[in-house]
Amino acid sequence: MKIAILASGNGTNFEVLTKKFQAGEIPGTEALMFCNHPNAPVIKRAQRLGIPYETFSVKECGSKQAYEYRLLKVLKEYKIDFIILSGYLRVVGSTILNEYPDSIVNLHPALLPKYPGLNSIARAFADYQKGLIDKTGVTVHFIDARLDHGPIIAQKAVPIYPDDTEETLETRVHETEHELFPMAVSEVIQTRMKRGNKVKRALVSVSDKTNLVPFVKGLVENHYEIISTGGTKKKLDEAGIKTISVEEITGFPEILDGRVKTLNPYIHGGLLAERDKPEHMKTLEKLNIHTIDLVCVNLYPFKQTIEKPNVELADAIENIDIGGPSLLRAASKNYASVTVVTDQADYDRVLKEITENGDTNLKTRAELAAKVFRTTAAYDALIAEYLTKQTGLEDPEKLSLTYDLKQKMRYGENSHQKAWLYEDALPKKFSILQAEQLHGKKLSYNNIKDADEALRAIREFQAEPTVVAMKHMNPCGIGRGKTLEEAWDRAYEADSISIFGGVIALNRKVDLATAKKMHKIFLEIVIAPGFDDDALAVLEKKKNIRLLQLDFSHENEPVRYETVSVMGGLLMQEQDVLNENVADWKCVTDVKPTEQQLKTMMFALKAVKHTKSNAIVVANNERTLGVGAGQPNRIDSAKIAVKHAGEAIDNTAVMSSDAFFPFGDCVEYAGKHGIKAIVQPGGSVRDQESIEAANKYGIAMVFTGYRHFRH
Repeated sequence: MKIAILASGNGTNFEVLTKKFQAGEIPGTEALMFCNHPNAPVIKRAQRLGIPYETFSVKECGSKQAYEYRLLKVLKEYKIDFIILSGYLRVVGSTILNEYPDSIVNLHPALLPKYPGLNSIARAFADYQKGLIDKTGVTVHFIDARLDHGPIIAQKAVPIYPDDTEETLETRVHETEHELFPMAVSEVIQTRMKRGNKVKRALVSVSDKTNLVPFVKGLVENHYEIISTGGTKKKLDEAGIKTISVEEITGFPEILDGRVKTLNPYIHGGLLAERDKPEHMKTLEKLNIHTIDLVCVNLYPFKQTIEKPNVELADAIENIDIGGPSLLRAASKNYASVTVVTDQADYDRVLKEITENGDTNLKTRAELAAKVFRTTAAYDALIAEYLTKQTGLEDPEKLSLTYDLKQKMRYGENSHQKAWLYEDALPKKFSILQAEQLHGKKLSYNNIKDADEALRAIREFQAEPTVVAMKHMNPCGIGRGKTLEEAWDRAYEADSISIFGGVIALNRKVDLATAKKMHKIFLEIVIAPGFDDDALAVLEKKKNIRLLQLDFSHENEPVRYETVSVMGGLLMQEQDVLNENVADWKCVTDVKPTEQQLKTMMFALKAVKHTKSNAIVVANNERTLGVGAGQPNRIDSAKIAVKHAGEAIDNTAVMSSDAFFPFGDCVEYAGKHGIKAIVQPGGSVRDQESIEAANKYGIAMVFTGYRHFRH
């Protein structure tokens, strides 16, 4: 740390301080003595002690302002970090105060706030003679804009004795100065060197400048110097906030169209130096590197760039931030000493702590550092995902997924389980998370799972008005018709018991007639592309029903892989969005399906595709008739589906299975209960048993070649 002593007169305190510096009793380097009186005795002391000095007066400069600017230039040329006023008989102006906040100490021969200004000892002695005081003293303090005012560093009293004269009192005051001043200065400089430099510094470089100016103004009010770059610096300068360019710190210009700005030891050394390691601080002092106490950085908008339609690879590459993550990671690694802010939501918290306590506390810095590493990890994950996709690689050796917290749930599947909802960092528009909730309580964990499954199912049916009723991740009824009301009637008729408390997805705007019928029973959720005003008014009469509106125009958007956690790992697969074609199916029985049966088979197949395995669905061309879901063996699922279908089974009913029949028993059971057509993947070693059973009962059976397990 380089120190300047400013003096005006005899210089006895200057000499005391200088000898302490030279003896190593005060840390730092006494780099300059400045005197504003060219003929003052202190200059000869500086010459004798070998201290570099400069001298000029206000008169030589022509004005007080010109004098201050010239003095500041000298201080900068000598790279001064800290200033000591030792009998400097001038008020320090704002030009220098603004450059050296909390970095100028003064010695005053009185117990401030008493007797500021000139002739302090004489005024104190006069008051003693009047019986007003019995002591005076010495004060060492930081200065501010007011005369002999500012935070007190140290004070020591000097008693006034009955036999004192003004001269003897002055002698003892000076003796006390010589004792107190070096001790106080040494303590301040040691503390400052541990902290790293003359004044707190913040490096601010942000892409998103929302709420930036008030935050930085708050830092300046708390005596932070601001280092900045590019557009951030321009915005702060325009707001009247004084900034230092990175180039001034590094002595190196920005190069390569801004790709290299802050990657420099003068920046990263100031961030990474451990303040409690003397060897680190000595290295900084030797290289004249200042510590940086706060970093405020947010990153180039890579995510927003790749979300743009038809984005070019070059644009995406140019929005990969390099310097920003480096600054954030360096500051976060050294969170013991450095505050790092990357989220605007933390501006108020950080500023409040700094204003109230002078700095952030360690817990806050640790939390902010952890947030940074989460942020940079997510940022890198998006880049990795994007570039991996560009290469066409399907099975990278490392999988990095990133999600943003959407909501903390009241609880999970059960009330004793904690739960959170996270959204894909690149959200899909056709998603329950993108739905607008128009009415009702917040969605629960189970609500979201059921609603998601309902959306997966409803996107299978686009050509006609369709209603999907979902219950515990299984469709309890799917109906379609010429109108939405007709589709609702058929979905309700499919299972009028299970639909109670269900999640309903509709692929057309809800009209009044449909709303009135839905209003008659208890439903958890209704999801639709929209609601007529009168329909919404009817449904809103029930306080707790959740009404969600979602843009269905995106239901065919490409889908990402889906994942499921297992103990110790993660399974990932493509979503089952296979669009089957009737022309690819193979009829394996003597009886061939009619065109109408093929259409019904497709309807039933789409329904079974969204039913938990082992899954069997019985349906006609208008609705599901019975659903058998989640049984350990396929025959039990078949029995449940047939039982629920009951008397609704007629010569239009078909059965669909999500996987092959391992034995002929399911087909045998279907035939005995009037099923006339079956669609299944085929592929069992005992397929022939099923084929023979189908031929026995005159059933038309087709193999699709594709299984649709859903666990």
